[in-house]
Amino acid sequence: MASSMVKMEEVVERIKDVICHEFKGGKVLDKNVANELGIEQSTLSASKSRNSLPYDELTMFCIRRKINTNWLFFGIGSMEMSYA
Repeated sequence: MASSMVKMEEVVERIKDVICHEFKGGKVLDKNVANELGIEQSTLSASKSRNSLPYDELTMFCIRRKINTNWLFFGIGSMEMSYA
């Protein structure tokens, strides 16, 4: 059952994939992810270590960036929202 659990570390890596084109050299740090989510870097670090997801902030990120939540949380499907 644990294999289907959403992992915050993986979600952070997917967010980095989304925003990497906005950073020189494509290097995105956790502080950049925290800023994108509108949370403190310490909050992001704690979320990663506890594997707890800030669902409100992640959902708002998906809405702002038109990102498919299934892709962000589970790596399933296309990155962009589909309106079909």
